[in-house]
Amino acid sequence: MNTYSVDEIIEGTIIVIRPFGAIMIFEDGQKGLLHISEIANSFIRNINRYLKIGKTYQVKVIGIESDGFLKVSMNKITAEEKEEYRNKVLKRTPVDSQYIDFEALKNELPKWIEKEKNNGQSK
Repeated sequence: MNTYSVDEIIEGTIIVIRPFGAIMIFEDGQKGLLHISEIANSFIRNINRYLKIGKTYQVKVIGIESDGFLKVSMNKITAEEKEEYRNKVLKRTPVDSQYIDFEALKNELPKWIEKEKNNGQSK
């Protein structure tokens, strides 16, 4: 169940924002809490100025509950860790263009264009 470890840097997406923090969901479906005190090293009056629902953020795992619920932090990530994580993410293997198939798009595009032309004339 638990695929993460304490001190690991991971990416998660904000799904709920509350006055005390935000609930995040991670790649494997696990959820966690980003407490308001773990967002920045200063007092936060309005959490919505720092976080947005649906946006992805890098966080550090600072605790794991017995049920797998994660406690995460943004302000405990050092500059070196951010750089190391960024370099690791950038080294993903690119997909060879010969394996990308745009045939479905090619077939549907003329239909979409015609549909939009017809919608524009009826207005």
